[in-house]
Amino acid sequence: MPPSADTLLNRFTVKAKFRHMQVLVKLAEVGSMRRAALAVNMTQPAISQLVSELEKLLETELFFRHAKGVEPTETTKELLPVAQRILSALGDGAESVANRLQQQSGVVRVSASAAALGGMIQGTLDRFATRHPGIQVHILQMNDTDPLRGIVEQSADIVCTREPAVVPEGWTFERCAADELIAVCGSNHPFAARQVIATEELGRTKWLMNRVGSVARQRFEDIASEHGWPQDCRCQMIMHIPELTKEMLGKGKYLAIVPRSVALPWLASAEVVELQTEINSPLPPLGFLWSPDQAGSATVSFVTHLRRPREFTGSNGREREARRDAADRAAQV
Repeated sequence: MPPSADTLLNRFTVKAKFRHMQVLVKLAEVGSMRRAALAVNMTQPAISQLVSELEKLLETELFFRHAKGVEPTETTKELLPVAQRILSALGDGAESVANRLQQQSGVVRVSASAAALGGMIQGTLDRFATRHPGIQVHILQMNDTDPLRGIVEQSADIVCTREPAVVPEGWTFERCAADELIAVCGSNHPFAARQVIATEELGRTKWLMNRVGSVARQRFEDIASEHGWPQDCRCQMIMHIPELTKEMLGKGKYLAIVPRSVALPWLASAEVVELQTEINSPLPPLGFLWSPDQAGSATVSFVTHLRRPREFTGSNGREREARRDAADRAAQV
Protein backbone atom coordinates (compact mmCIF):
# COMPACT_ATOMS: atom_id res chain seq x y z
CA MET A 1 0.00 0.00 0.00
CA PRO A 2 1.37 3.48 -0.89
CA PRO A 3 2.42 5.58 2.11
CA SER A 4 -0.10 8.12 3.47
CA ALA A 5 0.49 11.87 3.56
CA ASP A 6 1.11 11.69 7.32
CA THR A 7 3.71 8.97 6.83
CA LEU A 8 5.51 10.95 4.12
CA LEU A 9 5.44 14.12 6.23
CA ASN A 10 7.00 12.24 9.15
CA ARG A 11 9.73 10.82 6.89
CA PHE A 12 10.49 14.24 5.46
CA THR A 13 10.65 15.78 8.91
CA VAL A 14 12.97 13.11 10.31
CA LYS A 15 15.15 12.12 7.35
CA ALA A 16 14.93 14.61 4.48
CA LYS A 17 17.64 17.26 4.11
CA PHE A 18 17.86 20.56 2.26
CA ARG A 19 20.56 18.92 0.16
CA HIS A 20 17.94 16.46 -1.13
CA MET A 21 15.81 19.39 -2.32
CA GLN A 22 18.78 21.11 -3.92
CA VAL A 23 19.78 18.00 -5.86
CA LEU A 24 16.19 17.29 -6.91
CA VAL A 25 15.77 20.78 -8.37
CA LYS A 26 19.17 20.92 -10.05
CA LEU A 27 18.90 17.44 -11.56
CA ALA A 28 15.49 18.28 -13.00
CA GLU A 29 16.95 21.49 -14.46
CA VAL A 30 20.03 20.03 -16.15
CA GLY A 31 18.89 16.46 -16.88
CA SER A 32 22.27 14.89 -16.15
CA MET A 33 23.92 13.41 -13.05
CA ARG A 34 27.31 14.68 -14.21
CA ARG A 35 26.16 18.26 -14.85
CA ALA A 36 24.15 18.34 -11.61
CA ALA A 37 27.23 17.19 -9.68
CA LEU A 38 29.30 20.00 -11.19
CA ALA A 39 26.58 22.57 -10.47
CA VAL A 40 26.29 21.76 -6.75
CA ASN A 41 29.98 20.91 -6.24
CA MET A 42 29.46 17.22 -5.44
CA THR A 43 30.62 13.94 -6.93
CA GLN A 44 28.35 12.02 -9.28
CA PRO A 45 28.08 9.02 -6.90
CA ALA A 46 27.00 11.40 -4.11
CA ILE A 47 24.26 12.82 -6.35
CA SER A 48 23.09 9.31 -7.19
CA GLN A 49 23.07 8.39 -3.49
CA LEU A 50 20.94 11.40 -2.53
CA VAL A 51 18.40 10.61 -5.26
CA SER A 52 18.28 7.00 -4.11
CA GLU A 53 17.67 8.11 -0.50
CA LEU A 54 14.83 10.38 -1.55
CA GLU A 55 13.26 7.67 -3.70
CA LYS A 56 13.32 5.30 -0.70
CA LEU A 57 11.65 7.95 1.47
CA LEU A 58 8.88 8.44 -1.07
CA GLU A 59 8.73 4.80 -2.20
CA THR A 60 8.61 5.88 -5.84
CA GLU A 61 10.94 6.53 -8.75
CA LEU A 62 11.84 10.19 -9.23
CA PHE A 63 13.83 10.08 -12.47
CA PHE A 64 13.81 7.94 -15.59
CA ARG A 65 17.38 6.98 -16.49
CA HIS A 66 18.36 6.83 -20.17
CA ALA A 67 21.49 7.03 -22.31
CA LYS A 68 21.47 10.83 -22.53
CA GLY A 69 20.81 11.49 -18.84
CA VAL A 70 17.71 11.57 -16.67
CA GLU A 71 14.14 12.80 -17.01
CA PRO A 72 11.82 13.72 -14.10
CA THR A 73 8.81 11.52 -13.44
CA GLU A 74 5.33 12.96 -12.88
CA THR A 75 5.88 12.65 -9.12
CA THR A 76 9.02 14.77 -9.40
CA LYS A 77 7.20 17.41 -11.47
CA GLU A 78 4.63 17.73 -8.68
CA LEU A 79 7.32 17.87 -5.99
CA LEU A 80 9.53 20.44 -7.75
CA PRO A 81 7.50 23.60 -6.89
CA VAL A 82 7.54 22.55 -3.23
CA ALA A 83 11.30 21.98 -3.27
CA GLN A 84 11.85 25.34 -5.00
CA ARG A 85 9.78 27.14 -2.37
CA ILE A 86 11.72 25.41 0.42
CA LEU A 87 15.05 26.52 -1.07
CA SER A 88 13.76 30.03 -1.71
CA ALA A 89 12.51 30.33 1.88
CA LEU A 90 15.84 29.02 3.14
CA GLY A 91 17.65 31.69 1.13
CA ASP A 92 15.35 34.39 2.52
CA GLY A 93 15.99 33.11 6.04
CA ALA A 94 19.74 33.21 5.50
CA GLU A 95 19.48 36.81 4.26
CA SER A 96 17.39 37.81 7.28
CA VAL A 97 19.74 36.21 9.82
CA ALA A 98 22.85 37.61 8.13
CA ASN A 99 21.24 41.04 8.01
CA ARG A 100 20.48 40.90 11.74
CA LEU A 101 23.94 39.56 12.67
CA GLN A 102 25.54 42.37 10.70
CA GLN A 103 23.44 44.80 12.75
CA GLN A 104 21.47 46.00 9.77
CA SER A 105 17.90 47.28 9.92
CA GLY A 106 15.97 44.29 8.63
CA VAL A 107 14.62 42.83 5.42
CA VAL A 108 11.43 43.57 3.49
CA ARG A 109 10.09 41.37 0.68
CA VAL A 110 8.06 43.16 -2.00
CA SER A 111 5.99 41.49 -4.71
CA ALA A 112 4.88 43.92 -7.44
CA SER A 113 2.97 43.79 -10.70
CA ALA A 114 4.43 45.41 -13.82
CA ALA A 115 1.97 48.29 -13.43
CA ALA A 116 2.93 48.82 -9.78
CA LEU A 117 6.63 48.73 -10.64
CA GLY A 118 6.16 51.51 -13.18
CA GLY A 119 3.55 53.53 -11.33
CA MET A 120 4.76 53.21 -7.74
CA ILE A 121 8.33 51.90 -7.45
CA GLN A 122 10.53 52.57 -10.47
CA GLY A 123 12.49 55.79 -10.07
CA THR A 124 12.09 55.90 -6.27
CA LEU A 125 14.38 53.17 -4.97
CA ASP A 126 17.53 55.27 -4.73
CA ARG A 127 15.67 57.65 -2.42
CA PHE A 128 14.69 54.78 -0.14
CA ALA A 129 18.20 53.29 -0.20
CA THR A 130 19.65 56.70 0.69
CA ARG A 131 17.24 57.24 3.55
CA HIS A 132 17.41 53.66 4.88
CA PRO A 133 20.85 52.25 3.98
CA GLY A 134 20.56 49.39 6.47
CA ILE A 135 17.30 47.93 5.15
CA GLN A 136 17.60 45.12 2.64
CA VAL A 137 14.80 45.19 0.05
CA HIS A 138 13.90 42.20 -2.14
CA ILE A 139 11.64 43.11 -5.08
CA LEU A 140 10.09 40.42 -7.27
CA GLN A 141 7.82 41.01 -10.26
CA MET A 142 4.68 38.98 -9.78
CA ASN A 143 2.66 37.00 -12.28
CA ASP A 144 -0.29 39.26 -13.18
CA THR A 145 -2.60 36.24 -13.37
CA ASP A 146 -1.89 35.34 -9.71
CA PRO A 147 -1.28 38.64 -7.89
CA LEU A 148 -1.92 37.32 -4.37
CA ARG A 149 0.45 34.36 -4.61
CA GLY A 150 2.98 36.07 -2.36
CA ILE A 151 0.36 36.26 0.38
CA VAL A 152 -0.78 32.66 -0.03
CA GLU A 153 2.81 31.37 0.04
CA GLN A 154 3.84 33.83 2.77
CA SER A 155 6.73 34.94 0.56
CA ALA A 156 5.96 38.68 0.55
CA ASP A 157 5.60 41.35 3.24
CA ILE A 158 4.13 43.90 0.82
CA VAL A 159 2.19 43.19 -2.38
CA CYS A 160 1.98 46.12 -4.81
CA THR A 161 -0.89 45.62 -7.23
CA ARG A 162 -4.30 46.85 -8.33
CA GLU A 163 -7.06 47.06 -5.77
CA PRO A 164 -8.40 43.51 -5.39
CA ALA A 165 -12.10 42.67 -5.27
CA VAL A 166 -11.54 40.89 -1.95
CA VAL A 167 -8.77 41.76 0.53
CA PRO A 168 -7.27 38.68 2.27
CA GLU A 169 -8.08 38.38 5.95
CA GLY A 170 -5.56 40.16 8.15
CA TRP A 171 -4.30 42.32 5.28
CA THR A 172 -5.06 45.94 4.38
CA PHE A 173 -5.09 47.60 0.97
CA GLU A 174 -3.98 51.22 0.67
CA ARG A 175 -4.53 53.16 -2.55
CA CYS A 176 -1.54 55.02 -3.98
CA ALA A 177 -2.28 56.04 -7.57
CA ALA A 178 -5.09 56.29 -10.10
CA ASP A 179 -4.49 54.55 -13.42
CA GLU A 180 -5.94 54.28 -16.91
CA LEU A 181 -5.34 52.64 -20.26
CA ILE A 182 -3.65 54.87 -22.84
CA ALA A 183 -2.45 54.52 -26.43
CA VAL A 184 1.27 55.11 -26.99
CA CYS A 185 3.88 55.04 -29.73
CA GLY A 186 7.63 55.48 -29.97
CA SER A 187 8.98 59.03 -30.12
CA ASN A 188 10.09 58.35 -33.71
CA HIS A 189 6.68 57.15 -34.92
CA PRO A 190 4.95 59.38 -37.54
CA PHE A 191 2.05 59.90 -35.09
CA ALA A 192 4.32 61.14 -32.29
CA ALA A 193 4.20 64.80 -33.38
CA ARG A 194 0.47 64.79 -34.15
CA GLN A 195 -2.02 66.53 -31.87
CA VAL A 196 -5.11 64.79 -33.19
CA ILE A 197 -5.35 61.38 -34.87
CA ALA A 198 -8.58 60.08 -36.35
CA THR A 199 -9.71 56.66 -35.20
CA GLU A 200 -9.74 55.49 -38.83
CA GLU A 201 -6.04 56.35 -39.11
CA LEU A 202 -5.29 54.29 -36.01
CA GLY A 203 -6.74 51.25 -37.80
CA ARG A 204 -4.27 51.62 -40.67
CA THR A 205 -1.16 51.12 -38.55
CA LYS A 206 0.27 48.14 -36.64
CA TRP A 207 -0.65 47.48 -33.01
CA LEU A 208 1.28 45.39 -30.51
CA MET A 209 -1.01 42.86 -28.86
CA ASN A 210 -1.47 42.27 -25.13
CA ARG A 211 -2.22 38.81 -23.77
CA VAL A 212 -5.68 37.41 -24.35
CA GLY A 213 -7.97 38.08 -21.39
CA SER A 214 -6.19 41.26 -20.30
CA VAL A 215 -8.11 44.52 -19.94
CA ALA A 216 -5.85 46.18 -22.54
CA ARG A 217 -6.49 43.43 -25.08
CA GLN A 218 -10.24 43.62 -24.52
CA ARG A 219 -10.16 47.39 -24.97
CA PHE A 220 -8.29 47.02 -28.26
CA GLU A 221 -10.71 44.38 -29.56
CA ASP A 222 -13.71 46.56 -28.63
CA ILE A 223 -12.31 49.58 -30.48
CA ALA A 224 -11.23 47.48 -33.45
CA SER A 225 -14.65 45.87 -33.71
CA GLU A 226 -16.51 49.16 -33.32
CA HIS A 227 -14.56 50.85 -36.11
CA GLY A 228 -14.04 47.85 -38.39
CA TRP A 229 -10.24 47.76 -38.17
CA PRO A 230 -8.73 45.04 -40.40
CA GLN A 231 -7.20 41.89 -38.97
CA ASP A 232 -3.77 42.78 -40.36
CA CYS A 233 -3.47 45.82 -38.08
CA ARG A 234 -2.46 43.36 -35.36
CA CYS A 235 1.22 42.55 -34.89
CA GLN A 236 1.32 38.89 -33.87
CA MET A 237 3.96 39.44 -31.20
CA ILE A 238 2.05 38.96 -27.95
CA MET A 239 3.84 41.00 -25.31
CA HIS A 240 3.93 39.78 -21.71
CA ILE A 241 7.07 41.75 -20.77
CA PRO A 242 6.89 45.58 -20.68
CA GLU A 243 10.54 46.06 -21.66
CA LEU A 244 9.92 44.14 -24.89
CA THR A 245 6.91 46.33 -25.62
CA LYS A 246 9.10 49.41 -25.18
CA GLU A 247 11.77 47.92 -27.44
CA MET A 248 9.23 47.30 -30.22
CA LEU A 249 7.74 50.78 -29.83
CA GLY A 250 11.24 52.15 -30.31
CA LYS A 251 11.23 50.83 -33.88
CA GLY A 252 8.81 53.63 -34.80
CA LYS A 253 6.36 51.26 -36.52
CA TYR A 254 3.92 50.24 -33.81
CA LEU A 255 1.27 51.50 -31.40
CA ALA A 256 0.24 49.85 -28.15
CA ILE A 257 -2.39 50.10 -25.44
CA VAL A 258 -0.81 50.00 -21.98
CA PRO A 259 -1.63 51.17 -18.46
CA ARG A 260 -0.33 54.68 -17.86
CA SER A 261 1.50 53.29 -14.80
CA VAL A 262 3.55 50.94 -16.99
CA ALA A 263 4.36 53.74 -19.46
CA LEU A 264 5.28 56.39 -16.84
CA PRO A 265 9.06 55.79 -16.92
CA TRP A 266 9.01 55.68 -20.73
CA LEU A 267 7.02 58.92 -20.97
CA ALA A 268 9.34 60.61 -18.48
CA SER A 269 12.40 59.70 -20.54
CA ALA A 270 10.63 60.79 -23.77
CA GLU A 271 11.21 57.36 -25.33
CA VAL A 272 7.46 56.94 -25.72
CA VAL A 273 4.68 59.43 -26.52
CA GLU A 274 1.06 59.29 -25.38
CA LEU A 275 -1.53 59.67 -28.15
CA GLN A 276 -4.71 61.65 -27.63
CA THR A 277 -7.38 59.16 -28.61
CA GLU A 278 -10.76 57.81 -27.51
CA ILE A 279 -8.98 54.66 -26.27
CA ASN A 280 -8.30 56.07 -22.80
CA SER A 281 -10.35 54.26 -20.15
CA PRO A 282 -10.04 54.04 -16.34
CA LEU A 283 -8.45 51.12 -14.49
CA PRO A 284 -8.73 50.10 -10.82
CA PRO A 285 -6.29 52.13 -8.70
CA LEU A 286 -2.83 50.91 -7.77
CA GLY A 287 -1.77 50.43 -4.19
CA PHE A 288 -0.31 47.91 -1.81
CA LEU A 289 -1.43 45.12 0.48
CA TRP A 290 0.27 44.65 3.84
CA SER A 291 -0.47 43.16 7.24
CA PRO A 292 0.06 45.88 9.88
CA ASP A 293 -0.20 43.43 12.79
CA GLN A 294 2.64 41.27 11.42
CA ALA A 295 4.85 44.01 9.95
CA GLY A 296 8.38 44.52 11.17
CA SER A 297 10.13 47.87 11.27
CA ALA A 298 11.64 47.41 7.78
CA THR A 299 8.22 46.76 6.31
CA VAL A 300 6.77 49.81 8.06
CA SER A 301 9.58 51.95 6.64
CA PHE A 302 8.88 50.76 3.08
CA VAL A 303 5.13 51.29 3.56
CA THR A 304 5.86 54.87 4.62
CA HIS A 305 7.97 55.25 1.48
CA LEU A 306 5.13 53.98 -0.72
CA ARG A 307 2.66 56.38 0.89
CA ARG A 308 4.78 59.35 -0.15
CA PRO A 309 3.21 61.06 -3.22
CA ARG A 310 5.16 60.37 -6.38
CA GLU A 311 5.79 62.94 -9.06
CA PHE A 312 7.38 61.30 -12.08
CA THR A 313 5.94 62.97 -15.17
CA GLY A 314 8.58 64.38 -17.49
CA SER A 315 11.47 66.76 -16.89
CA ASN A 316 9.71 68.79 -14.17
CA GLY A 317 8.94 65.59 -12.31
CA ARG A 318 12.54 64.46 -12.55
CA GLU A 319 13.71 67.81 -11.18
CA ARG A 320 11.36 67.44 -8.20
CA GLU A 321 12.66 63.88 -7.64
CA ALA A 322 16.24 65.23 -7.70
CA ARG A 323 15.40 67.90 -5.11
CA ARG A 324 13.79 65.26 -2.87
CA ASP A 325 16.84 63.00 -3.23
CA ALA A 326 19.12 65.88 -2.23
CA ALA A 327 16.95 66.60 0.82
CA ASP A 328 17.06 62.93 1.82
CA ARG A 329 20.86 62.84 1.53
CA ALA A 330 21.12 65.97 3.65
CA ALA A 331 18.90 64.35 6.28
CA GLN A 332 21.46 61.56 6.66
CA VAL A 333 24.32 63.94 7.45
